[in-house]
Amino acid sequence: MTNNFIEKRKFYRLPFWEPLLITDGKKTVTGGALNMSRGGVFLKTLNTLPLDSMGHITFVIPGHKKSICLKAKVAHLVFDKQRAEVDCGMGIQFVELSNQHQKMIDDFLDAEKDAYLSLAKVLQDRRPSSVDIERHLQQLGYLKGLDLSSLRYKVRRICTIFEEGQLDGVARAGGVG
Repeated sequence: MTNNFIEKRKFYRLPFWEPLLITDGKKTVTGGALNMSRGGVFLKTLNTLPLDSMGHITFVIPGHKKSICLKAKVAHLVFDKQRAEVDCGMGIQFVELSNQHQKMIDDFLDAEKDAYLSLAKVLQDRRPSSVDIERHLQQLGYLKGLDLSSLRYKVRRICTIFEEGQLDGVARAGGVG
């Protein structure tokens, strides 16, 4: 069987579980983000804007008190009626980011990457310290509630994107575009 999938992403994506809002001026869609990159976010929703719609997206980057509003474009749509395990929604590309906003996003994603890699080291121990795990879960809160086996799988899976060779053709930490 031939895999005809062509990776178009410029950046890899990290889990991002924050609420967000996007509007094209006529319609507003709210929902929860599924992942974020240096170039965009994926909004999990059944209520999408049309492909290539231009608008503005608003969300809060963890660790910041104020929301940011960015110019954005709907880069792709996902709606799979055949597989319930596939999250439906929109890939949203950031457009014309200011240096300040790009730095905020880059700093957040760099910190997330460092947190995953640090937690992966803790989880290598046969019996990792629950205090060490809990300290890491303060930053990676969406992982809370997982049993040790599920936590190890999830963290190892995410860390595979940082491995040598996995980044060929995919820049730093990022997203759509």
